[in-house]
Amino acid sequence: MKRIMQNYLVTSNSLLSRAAAVFLFANSMDSTTATYQSSYSSSTATKIQINDNSSRAEKLARRGSNYERLRRRHDEHYQFLNVVIDELRACGIETRTVQKFDYNNAAVSWADAIFSAGGDGTFLHAASRILSTEKPVIGINTDPKGSEGYLCLLKKLSHQYFRDSLKRLLTGDFRWLYRQRIRIRLEGDVGDSEPFYLHDEQLPFHKSEKKEMLRSRRKSENTAERYENVLSYLALNDVFIGESLSSRVSYYEIQCDDDKMVKQKSSGVIVCTGSGSTSWYFNINKMTDYCVSSILNIASQEIGNMTLGKDKLLIRRIRDIYNSRLLFTPECENMAYCVRNPIYNATYPEFPPRGLVKRLRLHSRCYDAHLVIDGQVGYRFNDGAEAILEIHPEDALKTVIFR
Repeated sequence: MKRIMQNYLVTSNSLLSRAAAVFLFANSMDSTTATYQSSYSSSTATKIQINDNSSRAEKLARRGSNYERLRRRHDEHYQFLNVVIDELRACGIETRTVQKFDYNNAAVSWADAIFSAGGDGTFLHAASRILSTEKPVIGINTDPKGSEGYLCLLKKLSHQYFRDSLKRLLTGDFRWLYRQRIRIRLEGDVGDSEPFYLHDEQLPFHKSEKKEMLRSRRKSENTAERYENVLSYLALNDVFIGESLSSRVSYYEIQCDDDKMVKQKSSGVIVCTGSGSTSWYFNINKMTDYCVSSILNIASQEIGNMTLGKDKLLIRRIRDIYNSRLLFTPECENMAYCVRNPIYNATYPEFPPRGLVKRLRLHSRCYDAHLVIDGQVGYRFNDGAEAILEIHPEDALKTVIFR
């Protein structure tokens, strides 16, 4: 098989001659089943069997869900997926498709490139198995009407644009984007060392998979009852650390870079990469027109200019400038942290609620807390557990963007 060499230093960059297309049932219905095929003829589409069960439609209707809309989005997803498969094969690229249940290290090892077909969540799941900086992940947003597709190549574009996009990929008309990821080192009680998926009922987390989630594991020098893990699951978007129940206060000690450890009490901490700075982190910290107007009204009273808070153009300009400064590039080797709803008093001193850091250390004093990576995988993070978060360039994820 002809293999097209990768060279990301010049404009002749190309994908290799094999690709694995990975997709999830992100917008499918419970009654849907799909066949798994390791290869396709050029005219073969993914075979989907849908049991049109009226009782199931009625059950969805009682929940306030629109069965026909779900069915339509499901069909649109597979229409887009079939276009991707057919176009890859038409270009002579050997292709396999796997579902979420079948996406494992063997599938990753077989492929020279990974295509995720779904939304940003699908892309995050596809990226979770990639530890090499030399295997690209390319996201295809198969639900452009319902998903933002920020991490995906075509974002909000429909399947009609995929053929031209594939030509650009194969001719090297793109540039590599190395998205930095957060490496996490955990230390704590052995009983808290097992990872779990947040959606266990949808995706069983087998013991063999759990072992793959740990890059290294050794007992602490202090006691045989503690562990230290360097997690193989790298955070592409963000990490949340805090109590599982949002109504419960999170107690912890935090250290930014080489500063001293500080006791804190809040609703948890979010740490993100440049890729994740547009997501949860942004929405927690963004300024709204209402907030800007309220501040300007106070300023107007203080300086005697009563028009500031009524100038809509000024309000929007300040809002946009403030919000734009929350974002940073995916290649940036810094992390941003954000303390949710910090509580300050004589015992818990004021601490910068957000900032950029190279290294973050948290020591838990929580009761029922978790450390959650990209909203998908979690680890218990209770009293005595400690996490160190860092970015290492060798952990970056290789992706593509058009020039």
